[in-house]
Amino acid sequence: MIETTSTLGKVGEILRVAGLLREFHGPEDLAVMGVCQDSRKTRPGDLFLAWQGDSLDAHDFVAAAVFNGAVAAVVERKVDIEVPQIIVTDGRRSAALAAREVIGTGSRRMFTVGVTGTNGKTTTALLARYLMGQKGPTAAIGTLGVFDEQGVRPGTEGLTTPGPVQVATFLRQLVDGEMEAVVMEVSSHALDQHRIDGVIFDVGVFTNLSHDHLDYHGDIAEYFEAKARLVELVASQGTLVINADDEAWSKLDANGRSIRTFALNTPADVHAESVQMGPNGSDFMLVIDGERREVRLPLLARFNIENALAAAAVGAVYGLSIDEIASGLSTAPQVAGRLETVATEPFTVLIDFAHTPAALESVLEALRPLTTPGQLIVVFGAGGDRDRMKRRPMAAAVARGADVVVLTSDNPRTEDPEQILDDLVEGLKGKDHERVVDRNDAIRFALSTAQEGDTLLLAGKGHETYQVVGDEQRPFDERAIVRDCLAELGVS
Repeated sequence: MIETTSTLGKVGEILRVAGLLREFHGPEDLAVMGVCQDSRKTRPGDLFLAWQGDSLDAHDFVAAAVFNGAVAAVVERKVDIEVPQIIVTDGRRSAALAAREVIGTGSRRMFTVGVTGTNGKTTTALLARYLMGQKGPTAAIGTLGVFDEQGVRPGTEGLTTPGPVQVATFLRQLVDGEMEAVVMEVSSHALDQHRIDGVIFDVGVFTNLSHDHLDYHGDIAEYFEAKARLVELVASQGTLVINADDEAWSKLDANGRSIRTFALNTPADVHAESVQMGPNGSDFMLVIDGERREVRLPLLARFNIENALAAAAVGAVYGLSIDEIASGLSTAPQVAGRLETVATEPFTVLIDFAHTPAALESVLEALRPLTTPGQLIVVFGAGGDRDRMKRRPMAAAVARGADVVVLTSDNPRTEDPEQILDDLVEGLKGKDHERVVDRNDAIRFALSTAQEGDTLLLAGKGHETYQVVGDEQRPFDERAIVRDCLAELGVS
């Protein structure tokens, strides 16, 4: 358990300076021992953090939090309960700042990197962590969980960016565990919902911007604005690492912060020359500020070179030499669910998290030269209760890049799986395809029909070891399914 101590007055002052404080009701010297945003997990001495959410209003749970031991609350409107209250204009942002004050400013005690963008966040973050780890203990927080020197912490897998209390807790735990640096994936939802406003980054990385989450953001302009908020969270003396190949980022306002660029196709501070891609990775000449070193990257695809260049730029900002960066990239480990190879004989089976039009197009473009003379078989679907507008472009990307298309479910959630497939069919524009709603059956069908020399891509699930059907999260590990099926077919 993390030991914390602050006072209500100190929290109120932090919120006043941030321009969030409306009213302060309570004793300034009241001891605050912790923070919470879930009344069921409240402990004696906690400060309860409440705001009006999209589906729940946490103000309705202040009484329960007080019953469980909360000594005060940060609220957006005064609650008719006898408990000290700090009334603020923005509960989400206030929660992040209050958590930082009470739990501890972990991000200022470690070199802190934030990585945002539509695709490539996980791989870039883990590559950067791997490189920076040569200099000192480095952690990562993201889709695959919290990584430290012992590997991924059990039970930390989940959303790309956790809530403000969990973020502050993770950072404090990493500091207490003597981490010297941390790389964090930063989602557009987290930025828009102010989940990480309590973090001060030394470096902000912008990978790329393409169609995703428009069901939440409304349009690409609002999506960009959400991503651009990362700039505000980078220290004034910090650095922005920007993909110069993506014109979307040309509209970023650095507001005095240093800029380092990376690119494959555009002049940049960090770039690659003499690129050769093969079935086991890529060879290229890494160029950093005019210095050159050979790299043999053991990760497939052109987009992984882009991710490696982003990580290299971070490493350079961190103070690594080009020799250390080139050596690190040449020994980089495979990233779970990111063009992860799960079988190579008698055909290749890959798992990838690609679930946007741009990601599918990139991964298929990367695999196409590697499939000759075999066929490229793609099993994919689209998530239910999520951005329906991207379904047709996703299917169109697969129709252009795949030889054999197998439509199936992803995480259907509460949506009718058949309707999701109907939406995808429209994007295929008449291309021949197989339709197998049950994803387990679809994988088994694809494996049973694949021939020697073929490449089979299972797209969409990536690192996930579950499938969400209705409101239920069911165990679903594609690696195990592939192994079992190949054994049944007598080809394992």
